[in-house]
Amino acid sequence: MNAPDPLDPLSRTLATWRVDPPARPDFRPAVWQRLKRSSQESWAGYLRARSGLWTSIAAVAIVAATWTGRSMAQAQQEAGRERMVVSYLVELDPRVLALVQP
Repeated sequence: MNAPDPLDPLSRTLATWRVDPPARPDFRPAVWQRLKRSSQESWAGYLRARSGLWTSIAAVAIVAATWTGRSMAQAQQEAGRERMVVSYLVELDPRVLALVQP
């Protein structure tokens, strides 16, 4: 990274720039009051306040579980069909068994 040019007006401005926010005397008590208020909230109240978020999460989980289950069922169905076809072919022609076995 290149060093900033000391003659650049932006570099000089940024070098002298300082942020001094005013101190709020009620900051610490306000933080403790919010913490106390949130610790008194029940689990049902928490869910009720965030029902849209939890509904979305549940919907995504259900869709993911459905898609995964369907994919697994299709894979098992294909494997079962393959076993059935090989079994049928072996029953028709025993020479196929020599081709199937390693």
